[in-house]
Amino acid sequence: MEFAAQEWLEQRREQLQQDWERLSALLREHGWDAFKQEVMPVFMDFAQLVQRLEKDLGNMRKARGGLTFERAVEKLLSTIAIPCERPKGQEAQRKLERIDLVSPDVKTALSEPERAIFLTLKRTLRERWKQEVPAAQGRRCWLLTIDPNISETKADDIHRKGLEAFVLKEVASQLRQKGKIWVRSLNELPDALRKALGGETRC
Repeated sequence: MEFAAQEWLEQRREQLQQDWERLSALLREHGWDAFKQEVMPVFMDFAQLVQRLEKDLGNMRKARGGLTFERAVEKLLSTIAIPCERPKGQEAQRKLERIDLVSPDVKTALSEPERAIFLTLKRTLRERWKQEVPAAQGRRCWLLTIDPNISETKADDIHRKGLEAFVLKEVASQLRQKGKIWVRSLNELPDALRKALGGETRC
């Protein structure tokens, strides 16, 4: 914040110096209320900078958190010898839009999609999550999330998109007690992937 303030001051140095001379005279001649009225736009300009900075930093933090989640899952799966791959290259990214990882690999996902598992990862299921998560479209598409707050409505929306969900253990337990059998615990993911890749048919 201090750096932002210094940069803001440096960029407006000449103008602020001129404003200060004018505002100082205004304060002496017309008093505090007149001074406050004139100086307010200067503070509002800086406030807008701070607001934009906070928004940008918040978006960066969310993006970084999502990427960390993806890399953690990728690393954990490879550590336990479950093959997975991140779509790379223009063609793969275009055809596998909104898919974060595929198992066993991208080549299989593109040429024999019925033999692949498509994983979409979301750190949280925010208000617009449905626009950011693909529909299954006949594929075995699994949604992984560590969101601790998943309502029955969201669970139903996941099901309508043709997805299976892997969530925190306690969240899965609560939702399955309410009949949401398409919601499973992330603890079950490794065995589910091994079973699926071993040729088992989809439920």
